[in-house]
Amino acid sequence: MGRQPCCDKIGLKRGPWTVDEDQKLVSFILNNGIQCWRLVPKLAGLKRCGKSCRLRWTNYLRPDLKRGDISEAEEDQIIELHARLGNRWSKIASYFPGRTDNEIKNHWNTRIKKKLKLLGLDPVTHNPIAEPRADDAVQEKSSNLNTKNSVDGLEMKAQVTNHSSSCSTSISVDDTEGSSFAWVDPFDSVSSWEEAFFHLEDIFSFGTYP
Repeated sequence: MGRQPCCDKIGLKRGPWTVDEDQKLVSFILNNGIQCWRLVPKLAGLKRCGKSCRLRWTNYLRPDLKRGDISEAEEDQIIELHARLGNRWSKIASYFPGRTDNEIKNHWNTRIKKKLKLLGLDPVTHNPIAEPRADDAVQEKSSNLNTKNSVDGLEMKAQVTNHSSSCSTSISVDDTEGSSFAWVDPFDSVSSWEEAFFHLEDIFSFGTYP
């Protein structure tokens, strides 16, 4: 395991800085200069971690800290530097005396990125954002239509196949029933009631139909 962060040590204070703590940190650094940040809290009489002291000094207390809104000229320079350096905010902040890397990064994310997008530029590559061409849109629409027609064709084919199968089954059943139980009129060849009587007698005697 690595070294335990100094801010996790027992007894160290967290949260907002007080005026008394600010005065102790400023007084120590102005009189002794910036030493190892891990030693600064102990030497300055602060119950803070070194990282907390460094961020408090860099972002709020150092005398050369430049406050106020970032000008349009500074924005243009930030865009130019970002195109060359990317998201290396500390390196970009070194070109702006008094500005912090955190301030520049926040300004980039909240304002400059939106500004570039409105101008039609990609905030990452700084190149014009490619718009979909008309022929690409037509091709995509045609592809979607072909896909839909293919799906509809498959569904229709399945319906026709199922319908044909049902018809075939019905016909085969009817044919089977017709071949097994075909009706033949037993009186078709009878010309008189007398012949019909004898014909019925023959049927019931032998138990068969002609």
